[in-house]
Amino acid sequence: MQINNTIFNVDLATIINELRSQLVTNHIPLLNKVFDSGEDIMVCCPYHKEGQERRPSAGIRKSDGLFHCLACGETHSLPEVISYCFGYNDPFGIEGYKWLCKNFLSLEVENRESIKINLARNYLTSKDGVLGDSDNNKLLCVSEEELDSYRYTHSYMYERGLTDDIIDMFDIGYDRRGDDITFPVHDIKGNLLFVARRSVRTKHFHIPPGINKPLYGLYEVDNLVFKNSGDWLNEIYVCEGLFDCLRLWCNNRPAVAGFGCLFNSLQIEQINNLPTRHIILATDNDTAGIKARQVLRQKIKGKIITEVVIPEGKKDIGELTDKEIQTLREVF
Repeated sequence: MQINNTIFNVDLATIINELRSQLVTNHIPLLNKVFDSGEDIMVCCPYHKEGQERRPSAGIRKSDGLFHCLACGETHSLPEVISYCFGYNDPFGIEGYKWLCKNFLSLEVENRESIKINLARNYLTSKDGVLGDSDNNKLLCVSEEELDSYRYTHSYMYERGLTDDIIDMFDIGYDRRGDDITFPVHDIKGNLLFVARRSVRTKHFHIPPGINKPLYGLYEVDNLVFKNSGDWLNEIYVCEGLFDCLRLWCNNRPAVAGFGCLFNSLQIEQINNLPTRHIILATDNDTAGIKARQVLRQKIKGKIITEVVIPEGKKDIGELTDKEIQTLREVF
């Protein structure tokens, strides 16, 4: 069946059975009565009577997972129903979709054409000074052959909202041995400093120890600022996570990321040396993200600083739809 443009090679009955099993494990008394009516799987509606109907009144369509209750009229996508059952404040069903992918998405890995990476790019500076280089970092020995072995696309990249042009632009890859998404990190010269990794199976990021981390995306921002023109290049977004940074780029919003909410002195220096006057803070919508914005406001000098207003119920940029990113509000 197809949900959110993703093909799941499993039938609806299997999905509902697994969902019910996990709800029972988590002591959530929902969807406790189920039967097959032909075109639909009938379930007790979780949206009224606290899910405790005498007989199922809601149908979930087998073809696309559309949920509709004949009693209360609630209509939702299957990911939205799953999110609701697990108690997420998630009107778009993002957590439900992640649950489906985690439990039923087959591994999809595709070859990607080799990319010719110029590792001897010109060293660019601005009138405000050098944007930063790798003098404080010991360059790791990562060969072009090793990078080329990561040049595969994985379905998880698209689940996180990445596009092919951004995947190629940042040389995002997939290491089949470790089941990791790979993020090559370069300095302003184009030297490869290290490869960050994100496990497909967990939320764990791995960065080699002993690294004085630069801003992720610094070279791409610098390259566009110096070699292109356009109003949207007059502003740069600063966020925490790599996926947040990439999602902004997917929506024509140049961004850099700090590998987490604790921005180091090198990253602060690099932000201050950017020729861009307008810095837009887009850290996470939680306590750590708020603290990061306060610290950045204190340490960024000579810039116009605004911050985005992340919609209520969303944690970070990575949880937003394209439309939500394109209509983000800013405050001073």
